[in-house]
Amino acid sequence: MIIYRYLSRQLLFTTLGVSSVLVMILVCGRFIKYLAEAAVGRISGEVVFMIMAYRLPGFLELILPLGLFLGILLSYGRMYLENEMTVLEACGFGQTKLLVYTLPPALCMSAMVGFFSLVVGPWGADKAQTLLEEQKQKSGLEVLSPGRFHSAHNGKVVTYAEKTGNDKGSMLNLFIVNYHEREPSKVSLMLAKVGSYRIDAATGARYLVLENGYRVEGAPGKADYNRTAFSRYDMKLDDPRPVETQRTYEHRPSLSLLGDSDPEAAAELLWRLSVPLLVPIVVFLAVPLSRVNPRQGRYLKLLPSILIYLAYLSLLLAAKSAVEKGRLPAVPGIVAVHAIFFCLAYLIHNWNSFKLWRSKRKAMGLEGAA
Repeated sequence: MIIYRYLSRQLLFTTLGVSSVLVMILVCGRFIKYLAEAAVGRISGEVVFMIMAYRLPGFLELILPLGLFLGILLSYGRMYLENEMTVLEACGFGQTKLLVYTLPPALCMSAMVGFFSLVVGPWGADKAQTLLEEQKQKSGLEVLSPGRFHSAHNGKVVTYAEKTGNDKGSMLNLFIVNYHEREPSKVSLMLAKVGSYRIDAATGARYLVLENGYRVEGAPGKADYNRTAFSRYDMKLDDPRPVETQRTYEHRPSLSLLGDSDPEAAAELLWRLSVPLLVPIVVFLAVPLSRVNPRQGRYLKLLPSILIYLAYLSLLLAAKSAVEKGRLPAVPGIVAVHAIFFCLAYLIHNWNSFKLWRSKRKAMGLEGAA
């Protein structure tokens, strides 16, 4: 139990450290993408963190297996480098026993990844897609952020607010340009000192209330224009349309995929089942690959091991794509990839025994010849 706790602690700390770095890299890249969309007015800045929270389980289901794989390589590789594994082997603690001690935390990780893949991930993807579709239904006037130009309706409406006011929800120094659909040559320009939103309690209609400004309407380059000053101007916003999300199999619950005969549904379901199955197989691969010679260095096998992992994941994705297009049957297609890498892990795990068996056979052959 002392050895088991020690190995589990080393593996846990290394896996958490590696997974945290990978999560930060992936989340920051996606966060920058959503911030860029918020900067141009496609989505509101208030929903960026909510979208990231919904997408996080989908990131974790792919990051955690890789974090565990690298955690085994780094933690056990350090123990080989510092001759701790040599001492354990001298006490009868072989590679098979090391694998047995590694399997309980690996199975816990597999259960967690399966929960993310089968339950939380699709739910979060569906919620994030709903939020994005809701943002697309809004006009440019509803996603205003201070100091940014916002374009809506294919560039026919351009809005700008200099800064927010002291009151919650108010904006100062608004600038709105609207190109007429019926008369493209005409443009209306509105300037207002203060702007805020209002919802009619009786009808539920939404208004942008402009105060202390003026409106100029006319054709650019011509002196024929109208200028109207106002102390208050209520601009009715478009009524919200029903949110029509583009649902794909990625957003559907796992149970709803069971009775679907579509190849894409079968591919998605098998992919969700493949992610937790990936964990014990990569652990089976990582334990023998973590064995290093102290003279060779800690990172000698790190790059080849990562390439094997990437090949495993790439073949799974290729098999999923082939099943979706009907080029491969569902069950042999994706399951065969797991079988291939399980056999590879078994071969690597028993490679030393195989070499010992070959040397014995060769020695027996020499003795027989003599």
